[in-house]
Amino acid sequence: MKLLLSLILLFTIAFNCGESLKLGVNNNVDYSKLENKVNQQQCFTSSSNFPNGYSTSFVQIAFNANTPTSNGDITQTSYMESGTVDIDFVGGQLYVDFEMDTENSVTKGKLWGFNGNNTQYVNIELNGNEYCFLETLTYSIPVFENLKYVSDAEIGSVECDLFMYPSILGNSTNQYLFVDKSDCSLISASAQNANGSPSGNSLTNFYYYQPSADSSNFQLPSICLNSPILSQPKLKSLLNKIPKIN
Repeated sequence: MKLLLSLILLFTIAFNCGESLKLGVNNNVDYSKLENKVNQQQCFTSSSNFPNGYSTSFVQIAFNANTPTSNGDITQTSYMESGTVDIDFVGGQLYVDFEMDTENSVTKGKLWGFNGNNTQYVNIELNGNEYCFLETLTYSIPVFENLKYVSDAEIGSVECDLFMYPSILGNSTNQYLFVDKSDCSLISASAQNANGSPSGNSLTNFYYYQPSADSSNFQLPSICLNSPILSQPKLKSLLNKIPKIN
């Protein structure tokens, strides 16, 4: 579980793109009416297409995927993470309510990140005791930038724009977004290990999208306001003791 915070970082940086993540809204779309048709970019053609934030549920599954470690190296990890996320691009605020299974243990908790005072809080419950850990924010809350249109694609019968977007892992990982051409909704996101890395990949699906962040989720609980723990080594020590949930 020493990779927990790095895995959350990987998620929050990697999947900050998408104007509408609605599911089931395009069953009767007539794609022949699209202004741009074959092999032309339809979505995110200008900054006016980008939202100021969003909230969504997610499920991410990874097998042997490249993952950043706390000391800046890259390792390969298999895991499943699910939960909800709120991102406020304008205010530089992040909230994640997560459950993560890394084969050896399952961890549930919440995370807040704030660009304004460069802080990150992690709230978890272990063996009936609640903890909140305060750390320096080592990354910036993401914004829309550097999407590269690749080609047209299809997922099922949905016609998509396929984008490549930058990875915090540099050239070791290729990351892609599938976006519904009809309303620029994010359908799926995938990543593959590259450049000599061991074979591995991850897949993320999104649910219950709202085109703005829920501001109430950026309010810290009292334990984080009154008695946060400043020691990251203690957090790692506690996480290593989490029992496997079957």
